[in-house]
Amino acid sequence: MGDMVTSLFKGLVRGFALFFGVFSALNIIVSRFGAARAEDIWWIQFDYLPSWAVAILSALLALALICYALVPHMGLVRKVLTTGMCLMYAVFALVNVFGYYSFLSSGVFTSAFPVPFSLFIVVGFLLTGIAAWTLNNRRNTTFETSSMVVFALLGVLLFPLAQIYTFGFTDYTRQADVAVVFGARAFPDGRLSSTLRSRVDRSIELYQEGYVPKLLFTGGIDADGVNEPEMMKRYAVEQGVNPANIIIDDQGSNTDLSARNTVPIFREMGASRVLAVSQNYHLPRIKMTYRAEGFNVLTVPAEPDYFIPATYRNLTRETTAFWAYWLRSGVRDLRAP
Repeated sequence: MGDMVTSLFKGLVRGFALFFGVFSALNIIVSRFGAARAEDIWWIQFDYLPSWAVAILSALLALALICYALVPHMGLVRKVLTTGMCLMYAVFALVNVFGYYSFLSSGVFTSAFPVPFSLFIVVGFLLTGIAAWTLNNRRNTTFETSSMVVFALLGVLLFPLAQIYTFGFTDYTRQADVAVVFGARAFPDGRLSSTLRSRVDRSIELYQEGYVPKLLFTGGIDADGVNEPEMMKRYAVEQGVNPANIIIDDQGSNTDLSARNTVPIFREMGASRVLAVSQNYHLPRIKMTYRAEGFNVLTVPAEPDYFIPATYRNLTRETTAFWAYWLRSGVRDLRAP
C-alpha cells in the first residue's frame, strides 16, 4: 500500500513537471521566435529580472522538468540541477504571492477569491523538488508512468479553471478612459439574458461612479437579426447613461473579433487605460486576446447577486476555449515576423 501511495505521489509531481515543462517550452518558442510576447505571465511573473535572465532560467527549467518527467532516475548533477530549479521557482512564485497580498491589502485590486495562482505554484514546485531529491532512486513503475500521464492531462483541465477562480475573480477597477463590455444573448423583445444584463449593469455602475466616461458595447448580430450591442445600448440608456457616451461595435461575434475591432477604437480615442467587463470565467480569455492584439486591458468581473443557470456550461466551454485561444495566438505570433 505504501509503495502505491509513493508511486501515486511521484506520478503526481512528474505530471506537474511534464505539464509545466511543456507549457514553459512552448512559451519560450513563442517569445523567442514570434512577436516577443511572453505568456509565462499566466503562471509566474519576473518583473524584477532582466529579460535575458528570464529566458535562460525558463529554458533551464523547461529542460529540467521535461527530463525529470520522462526519465526520473537521475545522476547527481541532474538531480542537483532539477531540485535547485524547482526550489528556485518556488521562491520566485513566493515573491509573487507576497506581491499579490501586498497589492490586495493596499487596495490596488480586490478579489472575491483572494488566493493567488502563484500559491499553487509554490506548493507544486516544493513537492516536485522534494520528490526529485528524495525519491530519485526508486524504480519507475507502469502505474507511476500512467499516473504521470493522467495528472499531466488533469493539469490541462485544471489550469484554466484555476485562472478563472484566481485571475477571473480579481477586480482591477480604477479610473480609465473607457469600459468595453462583451456581448451575450439578447432577445428580440429587447430583454437581455441574465449573463448579458449582469455585464451591462456592472459597466453602468462604473460609469455612474465616475470610473469611466464612456462605454463601448461589442457583440454580434444573431441569426434572428438581434443586434446585441444595440440592445445593450438601449438598456443602458434606460438606466440613465447618456447615449452620446456609448460606442457600439456590432461586428464582434466572438471574443477574438471583438478585441480586433475595439483596439483601433481605443487607439483612435487615445485611450491608454481600458476596463474590460465580463463574467469571471470569460476574463482570462479576454486578457489573453487583447495581449495578442498588443493591447493591455484591466479586467472587471461582472458577478450578479443571483445564480445564472448557464454558468456551469460556460465554465466547461471556457476550459476548452482558453487553450484554443492560447494556441491560436501563439501560432499567430510565430507567423507575424
